[in-house]
Amino acid sequence: MKMQSLVISKGFTLIELLVVIAIIAILSALLLPTLARAKEGGRRSHCMNNLHQIGMGIELYRQDHEGRPPLYLVNPGRKTFGYKGGNREYLENGYISNTNSFICLSDRTQGHIPIDLGWEYFGDFTTSYAYHLGPWQQERPDGQRWLKDQIKRWGSRFIVAACPWHRHLFSGWTGKEPKFDRKTNIKDIALRFDGSVDSFSWPAKNWEEEPYR
Repeated sequence: MKMQSLVISKGFTLIELLVVIAIIAILSALLLPTLARAKEGGRRSHCMNNLHQIGMGIELYRQDHEGRPPLYLVNPGRKTFGYKGGNREYLENGYISNTNSFICLSDRTQGHIPIDLGWEYFGDFTTSYAYHLGPWQQERPDGQRWLKDQIKRWGSRFIVAACPWHRHLFSGWTGKEPKFDRKTNIKDIALRFDGSVDSFSWPAKNWEEEPYR
């Protein structure tokens, strides 16, 4: 009678399993920041393209309106906070073909920003982008003086529109309502007066000096 050899399989010991889990945890900790940076890089590229399109849309609008930029980026409806020009289409009226161009992928409100209304943002659909050629700058004497001074001082570097969402997202604003519970050195993105798009540090106190340092 032949003896059949038995194959005895040996499983992982508890210590070996713990070592494997620890290695996976370390690799995850190393890879997650890299993946987050890669995703942020993609969002920034998309946002910069949006601002390029907005800049071209503003220039085309100016050519059709005797050099005047739009009062608002898009139709603000009745939410103009006392300024004129509501219930009227602007860049969405043939100047920018896709309204998704007004939304940054990092914007967790999807273009319904609840802060800074009446200066940088108007309407129910505010877009993701703070606009600095709006009704205050165009219609009010103090706004006109501010705009004239800023363009004189900064020329082509003057910030026409800006996106704060890359900083907002990494600061903790991950839902519909504002939340800033983390510090970050991520820079925001600006559409300049000459149509170029680049990064800048969002001002803590004023728009006169800080964004241009």
